[in-house]
Amino acid sequence: MVEKRLQRLYDQVAKNRKNCRYEDLERLLLAAGFTLRKAGGSHMIFKRGSSILSVPKRKPVKEHYVNEALSTIAET
Repeated sequence: MVEKRLQRLYDQVAKNRKNCRYEDLERLLLAAGFTLRKAGGSHMIFKRGSSILSVPKRKPVKEHYVNEALSTIAET
């Protein structure tokens, strides 16, 4: 069940890389096992093991940040 949900979120974000909402990317990262390490300010810090991602809380999220998040998730 969790794998299907994670795959669906991953596919949704991957299809919409240039116009991804911050909320969608945050849900994907949290579903993939990341924890939100810093909330506040303009950037949110997500951490899972030794992987750390800094994502600006801006709509839409720039494609560079989406690609970085997707590649980090796909590594595991």
